[in-house]
Amino acid sequence: MPSVILQHWLWSGSARWYDHGIVEVTKLHFIVPPLLAFVLWMKRRALFYRFAASMLVLSYAGAITFLIFPSAPPWAAAQSGMIDPISKLPIPHGAAAASSLPSTMSSFSITRVVAKNPYAAVPSLHGGYAFLVFLFVAMLIWKTRWRWLIPVLAIYPAVQCFAVVYTANHYVVDLLIGFVYATASIFGVRWFWRRRGWPE
Repeated sequence: MPSVILQHWLWSGSARWYDHGIVEVTKLHFIVPPLLAFVLWMKRRALFYRFAASMLVLSYAGAITFLIFPSAPPWAAAQSGMIDPISKLPIPHGAAAASSLPSTMSSFSITRVVAKNPYAAVPSLHGGYAFLVFLFVAMLIWKTRWRWLIPVLAIYPAVQCFAVVYTANHYVVDLLIGFVYATASIFGVRWFWRRRGWPE
């Protein structure tokens, strides 16, 4: 079990400097896709629409899967005794995390409006969004002088995947399914775009 192995190697029972860094990596999930969307909006408006459509397809496909196939992440499976004990990172979490926040932040938590869904592990949208961003940019620069950057760009989904496995939020198979969803979203939207004759 990758999450168990990684935490056995790296987790000491209290957060170290690299634990904080790994947790911050998982938050790129909320930063990198909107940042790419903003750049496309400013530079290549037609591509922005195709990228946004791909993200929407992936998001809705994931939401439908969460609804019909709820699945427990590793930390939840560990709490139920189904796998070896592991920690859900970051720690503290839940009530302890909320109590450690300034009152203005905790009082406006999004979870007060939208309930969390702890059984939404398949597909991994952390992995799916990261791979979609990578694949979208890689396809754009494949035939340009910037293609040498593709291996560098691959670091982003690789690090994101490592982070969510280490923090016990996903199994490797969740990530692979997320990659499949992302790939299908990109190529499906591109096929539809070209069939409609819309600008790219």
